[in-house]
Amino acid sequence: MTIFATDRLWDEAVVLESDRQVLRVQSTRDALLCLKNHWPIEDGPAALMARSVCEQGLTSDDDPAFARRAFIEAAKEAGFRVNSWTTT
Repeated sequence: MTIFATDRLWDEAVVLESDRQVLRVQSTRDALLCLKNHWPIEDGPAALMARSVCEQGLTSDDDPAFARRAFIEAAKEAGFRVNSWTTT
């Protein structure tokens, strides 16, 4: 597994809930590790897009909000309940 030395904190954490787990994600690196290690749907279109956006976000100056939005869409696709003050 690749360990990323950089991280991009989000303005607001996202809490995902399912019947089996609760995940608190607060950065692009957290999101990528979550997608790689705890994701129920690995090949869904939103999950694949979120992985790509997160990987790029860790190696570029992209706004971390792009990764957060992509992650939220992947979470919805996977059937997680998404909890945050703002869902976008």
